[in-house]
Amino acid sequence: MPKRSACTPSAIALLLVAMVVNAAAAIEVPYDHHVPLTPETAIIGHFSKTKPPVLTIKSGEIVRFDGGGGTGWGRDATDAQIDAWLKANGIDATVASCPPIREMMRVLNETPRAPGIPGGHFLTGPIYVEGAEPGDTLEVRVLKVTPRIPWGTNGARPGGGGLPDLVPRPFNKVYQIDLARNAAVFDDNVEFPLTAFNGVMATCPPDEELPYRKSGPPGVFGGNLDWKDMGEGSTLYLPVFQQGALFYTRDCHASQGDGEVAGNAIGTANTAIFQFILHKGMKLPGPRAETPTHYVLFGLHEDLDQAMRNALVAALDFLRETRGYDFVHAYTMASAGAVDLHVTQVVDGVLGVHARIPKRIFVREPDNYWYRVR
Repeated sequence: MPKRSACTPSAIALLLVAMVVNAAAAIEVPYDHHVPLTPETAIIGHFSKTKPPVLTIKSGEIVRFDGGGGTGWGRDATDAQIDAWLKANGIDATVASCPPIREMMRVLNETPRAPGIPGGHFLTGPIYVEGAEPGDTLEVRVLKVTPRIPWGTNGARPGGGGLPDLVPRPFNKVYQIDLARNAAVFDDNVEFPLTAFNGVMATCPPDEELPYRKSGPPGVFGGNLDWKDMGEGSTLYLPVFQQGALFYTRDCHASQGDGEVAGNAIGTANTAIFQFILHKGMKLPGPRAETPTHYVLFGLHEDLDQAMRNALVAALDFLRETRGYDFVHAYTMASAGAVDLHVTQVVDGVLGVHARIPKRIFVREPDNYWYRVR
């Protein structure tokens, strides 16, 4: 007769708890610095090279950012209005979720506005990187991004998004964010896997675009790229145009489709952990990116066809610079499967197309990328 198992229901429960605790501990990401959400660390709607840095770091250091966003109300909302909105949308205003809400509203209301820029992205920065100079490149490794409130919002309005003439009325949608299920819930039949990322990641723009460069359109410095794969495990390479690089981030998203067609993704508030690595003398013409599976080149322009052309040219230049293929070889490779073109976003004035080059085509190259898919 076989021996009776020692795994009683209580023992199994304890084992499961231990597994969960161990798994949580395994994915904790240590960091060197913490940038909280305060009026001093925030900036509204633009990039500036005169705002005092909120932090000075060395190359290789890791920074945690506590972001804000996902509010379903405007500035100056009272606690009673916030509570009524939460209740109407079925959001549990418990101790766990309330502090970030009050924190966000206080910071949003107390952060100074620049002349002529009353609103826009709710950003954090700048971060000063020691030794960074114009002509260098700042590598930003996205170690972890996690929503810090249990909901997100998006919507549509007449005159906005990719179909501005077809939207019949203003519409706003609230999504429940369930970290345990890794889902943003639309309704009983539809939910989206969480792919949290910060839509804005930027070095400070060149002088000709300052002193008040609005954060809406992306540019050669990065900015509001709204690239949906800019979450955990991705790397963004940004040209440096100012002393110290002066890095900005936020525009927190829980999930987004390519194109961001209604005008916004699922806006929320994220905690993001980034590592910054400075590459001296590495001059880039614009932002580039990398994931465990692809190299990514961005094309930006007010015209979508020209944005596509810019992305394709950037991809062919990348194949020439890094693998030695001339235009003709790279062009035919691209059409054979070396380059896939995706629409990044069509709603920020400057439109985005990104070219993805699969790493698997380089059959003799070892996988030296820093991130491993779990």
